[in-house]
Amino acid sequence: MQLTNEFLRDWLDGLRLVWLGKDIDALKSYFSEVDKYYEDPFSVPVTSLVDILGLWEEVKSQDIDKLVFDILAIEGATGIVHWHLVDQTGTFDGIYVIKFNQDLNCTEFRQWSCEKIKG
Repeated sequence: MQLTNEFLRDWLDGLRLVWLGKDIDALKSYFSEVDKYYEDPFSVPVTSLVDILGLWEEVKSQDIDKLVFDILAIEGATGIVHWHLVDQTGTFDGIYVIKFNQDLNCTEFRQWSCEKIKG
């Protein structure tokens, strides 16, 4: 199978619904095949699904006002996505680099992010 804009858009829309719904268990279908998961580009990759789901526990306390994904590029089996989030703690912006295997399961997930400082 080939990674397409339509598939990646649907994948991101589903991830958005899971995130906003704070459904940590549903994340298993997104990250069950991940070999490397990076919360930031300088961290040691997380490699177990249990640990990945643990990182997502923080969404349970988020009160998100806005969450937007924009696909920037697709190159082979890799999607590059800009994301923007506004919640009660601030405004965040970043990039995802998401690699998929031939069955279109996510195998590597990398995140870069920054917070906009208000004031």
